Amino acid sequence: MKKILAILCFTLAVAGCSDSFNLDADGNYVEGVHYRELAAPIAASSNNISVTEFFWYGCPHCELFEKPLHKWQQTLTDGVVLVQSPAVWNEAMKLHAKVFFIAQQMPDKQKIHAALFQEIIGLREITDLNIQQAKLAEFLADYGLSEQEFNDKLNSADIISKLKQAMLLMSSAEIQGTPTLLVNGRYIILNESASSVEQVMDIASYLVELEKTRLSNP
Repeated sequence: MKKILAILCFTLAVAGCSDSFNLDADGNYVEGVHYRELAAPIAASSNNISVTEFFWYGCPHCELFEKPLHKWQQTLTDGVVLVQSPAVWNEAMKLHAKVFFIAQQMPDKQKIHAALFQEIIGLREITDLNIQQAKLAEFLADYGLSEQEFNDKLNSADIISKLKQAMLLMSSAEIQGTPTLLVNGRYIILNESASSVEQVMDIASYLVELEKTRLSNP
């Protein structure tokens, strides 16, 4: 549970989080303070620079992170993509991750994705996963997916494969809490260094440019 609760630590008016205190002499973000580089970077799967958000539908901070994250997404230049990947530490989160992948295949995927936060936050206290699964089937039925289709998809090879890939990615990135941003499989943003959600986005933008420079000078 500690991992789940290791979420954003944005405390306003804290001197240690101010830009002037943390930036280097050139006004740049600092490795080890604002971000860390993975000892074993994850190989890119495309030519795009990816920014991966690890999230959980049951995390209220992830829900609050959604609007600024997608607002920032609209500022991304060609060749930079945002990817959302579900975090998984227990059986309940496996179910929620599968629901994410199912929702992503549906016509109203953006609307469903946004609504799933409140739906799953409301299910967190239900320990019986069969009950959670039934309630999630009812939820998706309102968007045109029958209970039988839902249950079939939950156990399909495609969804199980996506779940395994997400769990492997999370493990490789050494993710300990949500929401967490990983820039191009190389840099993890340290949320505790930021004084606001907007500063997390600013750090992400800095790291995207840092990665562009690295790739252009192999």
